[in-house]
Amino acid sequence: MSDQVSSAVPQARRALFAGGAGNFVEWFDFALYGFLATVIADEFFPGESRSAALLSTFGIFAVTFFVRPLGAVYFGRMGDRLGRRHTLTIVVLVMSGSTALIGVLPTYDSIGAFAPLLLLILRLVQGFSAGGEYSGASAFILESAPADKRGRYASVLAISTNAASLVAVALVAVLTTALGNTAMGDWGWRLPFLLSLPLGLCGLYLRLRAAESPVFTALAKDNEVESAPLGKTLRTQRGPIAIIFAIVSLSSIAFYVLKTYWPTYLSEETGLPRNEALWSSAICFIVTIALSPFFGSMSDRFGRRAIVLYSATAMAVLAIPSFLLSGAGGFGPALAGQLLFVAAVGPLSPTVAVLLGSVAKVLVTATR
Repeated sequence: MSDQVSSAVPQARRALFAGGAGNFVEWFDFALYGFLATVIADEFFPGESRSAALLSTFGIFAVTFFVRPLGAVYFGRMGDRLGRRHTLTIVVLVMSGSTALIGVLPTYDSIGAFAPLLLLILRLVQGFSAGGEYSGASAFILESAPADKRGRYASVLAISTNAASLVAVALVAVLTTALGNTAMGDWGWRLPFLLSLPLGLCGLYLRLRAAESPVFTALAKDNEVESAPLGKTLRTQRGPIAIIFAIVSLSSIAFYVLKTYWPTYLSEETGLPRNEALWSSAICFIVTIALSPFFGSMSDRFGRRAIVLYSATAMAVLAIPSFLLSGAGGFGPALAGQLLFVAAVGPLSPTVAVLLGSVAKVLVTATR
């Protein structure tokens, strides 16, 4: 028995590291588009209206959400049949490959309307991959985690996601400061996208080295691996599915408002210089990363439901004051507004993965 426990600990740590590292690669790739939105608007949607170009850029960003559920279903079923580790290695390759291709796309000046069309196709591929990442990484990590420390283990997903955004925004800020806006628009914007290829290979290596989750290994050993009963689940479990939808919607809104729209809002609407807007977001991510283990432990102590209710209420109350504070002018108010929003939504991310895992377990049990 002691041998099993001693072997389970390093296995859980390897799963934690592989899941977190791969998750970092995925969301680094996905976040770049948001932080480079103003440059992408200039390169792929030129025109007289700056607002129309930005709306088109974020429109392509929004379209990816329509394919994310398809990716979640596709890769979720693959994970149930072939295993979590095998599926996650495919996911990270798809994301890094499509992101690197964005870095070599010709712009509107070169091929006209085909440029935004190609950008849209690659973003759809990214969205499809992202749909399989978070749920797959959550299952991989939580199936290897001790039962009483799932919130703390799940905080690794929050840390890696925020670390990916931090590195992405810091890299874009450094390049913008070093190269200047002109060179950044001409060719500098391509460099972060191209960096995704070696990062993806690193993520692939780490995931190939990790062992399969013990839950899936046990199912495979007992010949109990089967396709998820999706049709029956949709017919008989509408209540839990609605809960999942609401929780993910809340988390996604918080995530993308803070990490994708806020830097553009600061630079385009408040007049804050672009590099200062990016550095403000970088500091925001550092604070979120530092607090994620604490938030995860709080969910272990007080329960997932209490944390989700707190974040939902705080988000409703503090969202508008956060933007008003950020719009007051200057770097200090911009950062203060973002940190106020973090106080509301920060506990949500490390909690959602565990809560979703609990609801998913109910769904699987109910449909067997």
